[in-house]
Amino acid sequence: MANTGRPGFRAARGLNLMGRATLFWVPLLLFSLRAHAIDISAAGGWSETIDQFDLASGAGSNLTDTYESTTGGTGIDVSGCTDDADNWRVDVRRIDDGDWHGDFVLYAKRTSSGDGGGSVSGGLSYVEITAADTELFSGSGNRTGIDVQYKLTGMSVEIAPDNYGQIVVFTVVDVP
Repeated sequence: MANTGRPGFRAARGLNLMGRATLFWVPLLLFSLRAHAIDISAAGGWSETIDQFDLASGAGSNLTDTYESTTGGTGIDVSGCTDDADNWRVDVRRIDDGDWHGDFVLYAKRTSSGDGGGSVSGGLSYVEITAADTELFSGSGNRTGIDVQYKLTGMSVEIAPDNYGQIVVFTVVDVP
């Protein structure tokens, strides 16, 4: 296991939002399941402030529903492979800690293959981050700088401004 961060995104809602903000954070936890020394580390995150400028059609309208991070919201490194043919996959899941609204849905996708030996495949379309491990992408060999982008949906003026957060867990699994 390696880097753990507390990245996030910020949001606020509705009319009369001056000075009101809602904080979303997406800390990263990393786990390694291995028969040998395959390891994963992640760095970066996403911070988003949603305020009156995000009203879809000005005063009296709803907020824009969907927000995306930059294409390199998080960089993932996979290391400790025995050679370029050593296969692995990266799973993603969330841990609810009570700082999340039920209308929000968080997604992730891979936006680069990074550098190094072996290869990376899959994960180029958004997958919902749920409480269950879901394959995000797979690959082989040591790779650095694999970029991940996030998307949030479900934002509305009906949701009270508050601090919201979500813990995201990336796990590398050695694939025989």
